[in-house]
Amino acid sequence: MRIAYAGLRRREEFKALAEKLGFTPLLLPAQSTERVPVPEYRDRLRELSQGVDLFLATTGVGVRDLLEGGRALGLDLKAPLAQAHRLARGAKAARVLREEGLPPHATGDGTSPSLIPLLPPGPGRAALQLYGKPLPLLEAALAQRGYAVLPLMPYRHLPNPEGIRALEAAIREGAVEAVAFVAAIQVEFLFEGAKDPQALREALNARAKALAVGRVTADALREWGVKPFYVDETERLGSMLQGFKRALFQEAV
Repeated sequence: MRIAYAGLRRREEFKALAEKLGFTPLLLPAQSTERVPVPEYRDRLRELSQGVDLFLATTGVGVRDLLEGGRALGLDLKAPLAQAHRLARGAKAARVLREEGLPPHATGDGTSPSLIPLLPPGPGRAALQLYGKPLPLLEAALAQRGYAVLPLMPYRHLPNPEGIRALEAAIREGAVEAVAFVAAIQVEFLFEGAKDPQALREALNARAKALAVGRVTADALREWGVKPFYVDETERLGSMLQGFKRALFQEAV
């Protein structure tokens, strides 16, 4: 079975895992990602180094990029973050925080709204690590609780027009039997850049099986009218592929 991968990161890992399970992987990323040059948010990193009361980590890679950006400026950001109340949006962000010796005090379900009930009352200063785009819902919730918000965007997402065209064609023309999405932004970029979103939606519901890593990605598919065939709640590539293979076996029985 041919399975397309819409993600950008960990492509070689996906390819190796898919082949090990007997799938034929096609790497067709719908997104590109660029790091924001450290000088663009140098002043905000310096503000972070002076201490915050609350730190919201939304992605694991973003946490690592912030720490690396601090080191590039000669700043030790771990010390002030160790003094802050730390929240992780989901499992990946929580895992990286623990690996960095900064375990979260609470973890959401992978969605930004899930962090809102976890917010401690202000006033104070809150650092919000963004994942490629603004998060007005969280910023508003923080402001309502009396926090001054320090937004930090270490990287930004961009659509990959070439990958989007190739992925749409593969799905609509039946060149793949499944498509793996590992982030909601990949779903959004694919449909926003598609030549025929309706035909794409019909193909994903009728022929190519849509796979999603995490609830957020699955919800993005549903918002575009696609029913995911398999959703992996652990947010891991290997688990998703293994679960998909089991689901195929159950469907065939």
